[in-house]
Amino acid sequence: MGALNEKVLNLPAVPGVYLFKDAAGRVLYVGKALSLVHRVRGYLSGDVQHPRLADLMSRAADLDSILTDTESEALLLEATLIRQHRPHFNILLKDDKSFPYVRISVQEEIPRLSVTRRVLDDGARYLGPYTDVKRLRRTLREIRRVFPVRTCRNFEDYRRSNRPCLYFHIRRCAGPCTTRSRVTPPEYRALVDGLVWFLTGRDEDLLKRLRVDMGQAANERRYEQAARLRDQLRLLEQMRVPQKVVTLQGTDTDVLGLARHGDRAAVTALVMRGGRVVGKEARVLEHAAGRPDAGLLSSFVSLRYLADTAPPRRLVMGAEPEDGEALTCALEKRAGHRVEITVPSRGRELLMIRSAERNAAHTMEDLAARASGRRARFSSDVLDLQRMLALTSPPWRVVCFDVSNLGPDQAVAAVVASENGRARKGLYRRMRMRRAGPDDFAMIGEAVERYWTRVESGELPRPDLVLVDGGPGQLGAARAALARVSTRPVEAIALAKREETVVREGAAPLQLPRRSPALRTLQRLRDEAHRFGLAYHRTLRSRARLGSDVDRVPGVGPARRAALLRAFGSVAALRDSSADEIAARARLPASLAERVFRALQSGPGAGDRDAAARRNLGHARRRMGGRT
Repeated sequence: MGALNEKVLNLPAVPGVYLFKDAAGRVLYVGKALSLVHRVRGYLSGDVQHPRLADLMSRAADLDSILTDTESEALLLEATLIRQHRPHFNILLKDDKSFPYVRISVQEEIPRLSVTRRVLDDGARYLGPYTDVKRLRRTLREIRRVFPVRTCRNFEDYRRSNRPCLYFHIRRCAGPCTTRSRVTPPEYRALVDGLVWFLTGRDEDLLKRLRVDMGQAANERRYEQAARLRDQLRLLEQMRVPQKVVTLQGTDTDVLGLARHGDRAAVTALVMRGGRVVGKEARVLEHAAGRPDAGLLSSFVSLRYLADTAPPRRLVMGAEPEDGEALTCALEKRAGHRVEITVPSRGRELLMIRSAERNAAHTMEDLAARASGRRARFSSDVLDLQRMLALTSPPWRVVCFDVSNLGPDQAVAAVVASENGRARKGLYRRMRMRRAGPDDFAMIGEAVERYWTRVESGELPRPDLVLVDGGPGQLGAARAALARVSTRPVEAIALAKREETVVREGAAPLQLPRRSPALRTLQRLRDEAHRFGLAYHRTLRSRARLGSDVDRVPGVGPARRAALLRAFGSVAALRDSSADEIAARARLPASLAERVFRALQSGPGAGDRDAAARRNLGHARRRMGGRT
């Protein structure tokens, strides 16, 4: 660290890029700064809280820097160096390879259609990049039915021999190389222009132009040309499959959506041209754990669009990126035109961001499913819960704890579970409390500790989120119990009944919208835990009442009391039965069944039964208007 301190002393307070290297000279991290000395000094101050940064500084042995004139230049240089060195501690675009482009050589007399992975400054029109190569080639095959543009490389050979190729005979090329074709250079150029319009999303303009040209050809009695235009119109109306483009015009927009899963994140860009979505690109970010959404979006824009030939005019995203002004300036310098970064709070663009986020979550889910062998998709409620609670991963499995008691006796705890938003009853558990007294905090702690002991032993699967019915006190008791037995970190929250407030650890309470899918998911789980625990509590109270009523009958011991309980289940059912029925169902002697029957009819419950009968009679009289 001494060598690093010496190099920091010599850093100027100017914009630039800094590179941390290990002892072997490998680049560990690339960063940019408005003031190099102030930014790098923060790494060496010793106040590094994030474990990843602490690991970086423990391995860093050397420091290099490159000075720039402005922060935007530093941002451009940072993106280039990250793509070149792919440092271990930087956010990286996974599989940062080159993608194919559609190239149309509009600078030539007879333009050619081709697919390439290199974008050159040669005057040609490049459309792309395309992430799905198979779909691209399939689309081009269909497009050539409408726009039969040549794809051959040896065009001059065909022209000299005046011999068309197979594509001319199957009507996939207009045949500008042969006199057998009746297409003129202006007509061929019109085909190329139509192809460019179609690929750039200008479908409506293209259809209008073809209709006008068809009508004009028909009026001038050029019926063959009018028939060709008519066929093109029909095919276009059937296809209407525009793709995304690099050469942007108008208010072309990319909408960015972010999703997280552990150390990875995915960003999906919905490409909008002419006011509608014409393409999608999803990229995975490595080393994303602990980074804020603003930092991830800023890194994605730098790595993706600063390497592009022409960034879009508008970028719409859900969070303001870090160093937004410098990023915008760098994008404008790269694009040669104005670039706007927008963070909407409502409206159609916010809905588009939510759609992009769902697509990004789908990408992360595919990766996780392939890694774990799980095929099920995350439900929209689970994804909404992750977004609302700012969790690092979607909570696939959630458990909820609730306690039920009425005084110091028969206190119970209930644990219910859900997977992907649906109840998983095989993981339900209920338990009697061992601690005496109606202490909710202690009982929550006991229930969590006993349940989590089974999780750690492998008897139960590990949940992704713990929900506690209650407030900060119950949440604190649950966290203390988890600290005693859990070997891995787990998120825990509480849901307070009165205001339906989500209590979080180390953060302010969260008031979710009443119609939020995330809140409904938590409420369903909490209410199910309450129902499950209350049913068990009532069962125990019924058993205790049955025991107290029949224990005073001579000849009834623990075995016969258990037999009565199995046969009737409750005191009310036993009291409503005759002596003969008691003897038959519980298999008791007739004399003993008679004694049990008389004890129940004259016992404490008999008064309750008479009171219930009187209440029912009163209700009947009121319904009849007081008549008897």
